[in-house]
Amino acid sequence: MLNTKKWWLATALIIVLILGALATPIIYIDPYFHYHAPQASLYYTLDNERSQNDGIIRHFDYDSMIIGTSMAENFKTSEAEELFGGSFIKVPFAGGTYKEQNDNIAKAIKYNPDLKVVIRPLDYAYLMDDKDRVRNDLGSYPDYLYDNNPFNDVKYIFNKQILFDICLPMLDEARSGDAATGITSFDDYANWMEEAQFGSDIVLGDRAEYNSPEEIQPFVDEVKEMVHDNIIQNVVSLAKANPDVQFYYYLTPYSIAWWGSQMELGTVERWIAAEEYAISLMLECDNIHLYSFNNEFNLTTNLDNYSDECHHGDWVNSQILGWLYSGTDRLTKDNYEEYISVEKEFYMNYDYSSLLNK
Repeated sequence: MLNTKKWWLATALIIVLILGALATPIIYIDPYFHYHAPQASLYYTLDNERSQNDGIIRHFDYDSMIIGTSMAENFKTSEAEELFGGSFIKVPFAGGTYKEQNDNIAKAIKYNPDLKVVIRPLDYAYLMDDKDRVRNDLGSYPDYLYDNNPFNDVKYIFNKQILFDICLPMLDEARSGDAATGITSFDDYANWMEEAQFGSDIVLGDRAEYNSPEEIQPFVDEVKEMVHDNIIQNVVSLAKANPDVQFYYYLTPYSIAWWGSQMELGTVERWIAAEEYAISLMLECDNIHLYSFNNEFNLTTNLDNYSDECHHGDWVNSQILGWLYSGTDRLTKDNYEEYISVEKEFYMNYDYSSLLNK
């Protein structure tokens, strides 16, 4: 009986030692920053937004952040720091909804009381979303990295792919003595410019015409309520609760081709009505610095700036940072109705068929 007990104890000890040996490299290196900031002696590649952003928000040193969807991925934090000062991180969530973005800003404020500035594009196409929508179609979040439950960390610290594909190669590089240290720069993190093509041929594809809408979609009360709940929950409430944080928000400037598609669908007036209502809600917060560049027509009508109907090149991101800093196109209670009037007049009356003749 005694020998059996010793055998079980020895077996348990061996299992613990094996598991500890497997877990130690991941805990020490922590490529997703779940436990700590990067080790100074290693080089960390930033290439997994949903796995790494939470750790960046929790453990990095910063007082300013850029967050958003793929519309924010081409921002350069070096340019933001040059204009606004401070130390920026960039934590984009491609396809992330207003709720997903806001939840992560709230987390940044919780873990970093020194947060001063948040720069965030408000994707125009998400204005009429349900307030609680999340993008489950993009794959599930690694929830074990987002919560504070140590028991489900087994999915991380005993992850064979993370150990063999990430951690051990990092250690090998460090042992070689020739590897760099640090992390992928936030200028380069998630930047998709190398794979992108731009211009009217890319944006318009095989479109041969713009048809007249079969019916005009109104801005009905049900849709208005969705806009209200989305903006209040995922934009306004956090700003009101944190008056010392300055939120630089802007409505994303989609291309003239996007507006042409909406004209064909009969939704242009509904989008602009939703925008106007959302603007009125956000302007109730003094610490929301709200912008829209939809009336920068030299930008939106030049399809050389776009890789599809919505996404623009990094030079536009650089220009937007300059506009945010200088106050260009900032919306206020005094000017937003005029802005809406100019916008509506332009996009409702544009000759979209002319795009096909260029």
